[in-house]
Amino acid sequence: MAASSLRELSIPRFALRRDEAAASLAISPSLFDNWVGEGKMPRGRKIGGVTLWDAESVRAAWLALVDIEHSLEDDGENPFDRMVV
Repeated sequence: MAASSLRELSIPRFALRRDEAAASLAISPSLFDNWVGEGKMPRGRKIGGVTLWDAESVRAAWLALVDIEHSLEDDGENPFDRMVV
């Protein structure tokens, strides 16, 4: 969804449509849907006929994903080094 003016681009966004939420993460809308289904991203809120995502909730979910992935990274230690046979 493209804004038609510089003014519209500079207005802070508190709520995002599905495609905008996906774009904010640099992923496709279908992958965003998968992440919502897997609980990695928050569910949108339907208001009237429009489903919107809170921008801060999407950001918080992203930061939580990054923290989880960072904690699972290989620390260079072989888990079998301390195994007694």
